[in-house]
Amino acid sequence: QYSSSLKDTVDCSNYPTIMSWHVHVTYMLTNDDQIKRATALREEALKDFADLLGEDPVCHGTENDPSGRYDNGRLCMIYDHELDTTIGPFAVGEWSMFVPVHYYNRVVPWYLQHRGEFSVLVHPNTGCEYEDHSDWAQWTGDKWNMDMSIFTPNTQTESFNQTLGTPENPACLANEGDMCAAGDASSLGFAPQVVCCAGMSCNCRDGSGYCYCGK
Repeated sequence: QYSSSLKDTVDCSNYPTIMSWHVHVTYMLTNDDQIKRATALREEALKDFADLLGEDPVCHGTENDPSGRYDNGRLCMIYDHELDTTIGPFAVGEWSMFVPVHYYNRVVPWYLQHRGEFSVLVHPNTGCEYEDHSDWAQWTGDKWNMDMSIFTPNTQTESFNQTLGTPENPACLANEGDMCAAGDASSLGFAPQVVCCAGMSCNCRDGSGYCYCGK
């Protein structure tokens, strides 16, 4: 629960700024084999994004958000429940990833192409959880019904006192040496997948297969 001292800083009726994204992989809790396959997909994601997740891939809670689901400042995996249970607003199983805005192009296409049998929900985090999970949500695969009664329309319920560009919700890679792309830089159509901040560009190191922000 959020502190009662936090004040609304977002107007949910006026298309608020997207400060980050969530990617949710959903599955049936009544099928043990599907739970196992969903777990395997999470392990695959952890391996594929290992270089971007770093040594600690877990989203850790903050004073304002003990759940670790928001305002994390980095790409990370959300571990807020066991995979054989669920958490609202989901009526089915799910696991999720916190995605800063500058990682969208690197992360979301991977899930759309690797989801297999699972439906994927991608939604923005603006502070307005009702609208984020409904009006502004994107589904790939079958859309599951959700229990939206836990949210209140046109009401800020997270990311209080936050704006895009803060350390908690960065808009670009600010540290020289952060990875901005991976793959064959000589291939047709190759381009940076993560945004470097002003004054830096995405530079590829010869033969490494990786590109880094640098001056």
